[in-house]
Amino acid sequence: MLPNVNPETGIRYGVVALNSLEDWVYEEFELHGKNLTAEYALAESGVDQDDDEALQDFWDDYYPEEEEYELETHDGLKLGLSYLGGAALVWVFESPVTTEARECSPCVPGAGDLDNQETGAFTCYTLPSEWFRQDM
Repeated sequence: MLPNVNPETGIRYGVVALNSLEDWVYEEFELHGKNLTAEYALAESGVDQDDDEALQDFWDDYYPEEEEYELETHDGLKLGLSYLGGAALVWVFESPVTTEARECSPCVPGAGDLDNQETGAFTCYTLPSEWFRQDM
């Protein structure tokens, strides 16, 4: 199977630059998402999670530069936020909305490039229109 395709539906994932989306989108990930980077760092640290002082010390020294998140919304979106070459990308793994877009560069093979939507191109998951910057 082609990479970056939903294995259950056969629909390509959509990928979009975070800076193409409204400012509140990052806050959605921070406030309502699962911080995968922090969870991994805590698990790898071996800190006893029942030891409040050790936990506080861990969080006091935790300074990641690029955190990865998962987010599921009440309206059927399953999203990810990760970084590629320092650029923040939002991944649309499932959505009630699809679009047609060019295929992403070799860095994200098979996924639809939501920054380059185009009629007649590949079908992929996308975000509702209100997530995209309206001032662009």
